[in-house]
Amino acid sequence: MSDSTGNPTTSSGSTPPGWHADPAGSPQLRWWDGTQWTEHLQWPHAGAQAASSYPSAPAYAFTPQPIATVPPGAPVYGPLIWAITLMPLLNLLLLPLSFTEFDRGITEATNPYSSSTYGGYSTAGLLAQGISTLLTFAIAAAIIVLSYFDHRWLRRNGFVRPFHWAWSFFALVGAPVYAIGRSVIARRRSGRGIAPMWVSIALYALSWIISIIVVIVVIQAAFNSAVLTGSYT
Repeated sequence: MSDSTGNPTTSSGSTPPGWHADPAGSPQLRWWDGTQWTEHLQWPHAGAQAASSYPSAPAYAFTPQPIATVPPGAPVYGPLIWAITLMPLLNLLLLPLSFTEFDRGITEATNPYSSSTYGGYSTAGLLAQGISTLLTFAIAAAIIVLSYFDHRWLRRNGFVRPFHWAWSFFALVGAPVYAIGRSVIARRRSGRGIAPMWVSIALYALSWIISIIVVIVVIQAAFNSAVLTGSYT
């Protein structure tokens, strides 16, 4: 209870420091330091009347959460993650198909007198380009589907909130984001599972190196063809 001035009182006439209903009328509790009201406010909660020498820590104080772990011996590697990791090798096998008649296209593009309707490509060349594009998207779609089932496989084996399978959509642009992120989270939760990340990075770097070499070779062949053609005109 409070006296006529709004100060809390007890039957003994004095009140130890604590949280009490705010005499100003707010829905929060105000801190009484034993002699006067302070400016400290907090929302009511269990134990609000506990007497202490100073108000409790602010409610927004950060409390670190423990990292969720899995039981010892929980499986980390499965056939799905290795299929996801190694599937980009198929894109390397498609490189010869992707660069079919690419040199003819460059030659026509650099020829100011060219009147070719399809940029120097024959029907067979255009068909090869189309098949290569479709197969590339099919591989990316397969990676997305396998990532979804691999995500479910991890959850069945005790992984709480594993790396989300939706990151696998980056496979549409050739980036192995799911395999890398999945490996990092698995390693953090179980202490194992980092191998697919290193394999994915190695394959990604290898694909870029091979692609650059192929482009250089094709451009050089197209340049030589253009020079040779020009020497007879």
